[in-house]
Amino acid sequence: MTASVILAHPAPGSLNHALADAAVTGLRRAGLEVAFHDLYAEGFDPALRPEELDTTAFADALAAAHAHELLAASRIVIVHPLWFFHAPAMVKGWVDRVMREGVAFDLTGDGVVGHLAARSALVVTTANGARAFEVEVLNDPLTTFWRECVFAPAGVPVTERLAFGPVRGSSPRVRRSWLRRVEGAAAGAA
Repeated sequence: MTASVILAHPAPGSLNHALADAAVTGLRRAGLEVAFHDLYAEGFDPALRPEELDTTAFADALAAAHAHELLAASRIVIVHPLWFFHAPAMVKGWVDRVMREGVAFDLTGDGVVGHLAARSALVVTTANGARAFEVEVLNDPLTTFWRECVFAPAGVPVTERLAFGPVRGSSPRVRRSWLRRVEGAAAGAA
């Protein structure tokens, strides 16, 4: 069994990098082989190309490799910060290019048919704002995006989100607890 871990944070050594490492540790502890991708470090191009529209072709080998791994993964983990209460452009571009129609799902006369093998996805986010504002005022748009717009159509029945914050001013003890939660969630649901 394999897992795919996708990290979208531009700063090496960030808390997001540590959270992604914790997810990899948990998945490996659960006996999964892990494909890890740091989108910024790999130079992933988030811009959907005209030649990728209405086709299953990819404009570059890196996007094709991501899609190939993702289709076969039994578990998916996405790690990114919240910017303007949503995913950074890098990860949204990854979704546009890799999780697109004809690759991760198809639209048919009977509805949506998902193609991913994963039975669950874990989305780990960090923010400097209060989670209550995101949920109570904005109606939790990011959880809806990942659960209802990305993973459900692709055939992944369970999407869990761990949201940590505020990061600014958080203590080393609090951050260690977040790392333990991610490692445990990755291992437990694998």
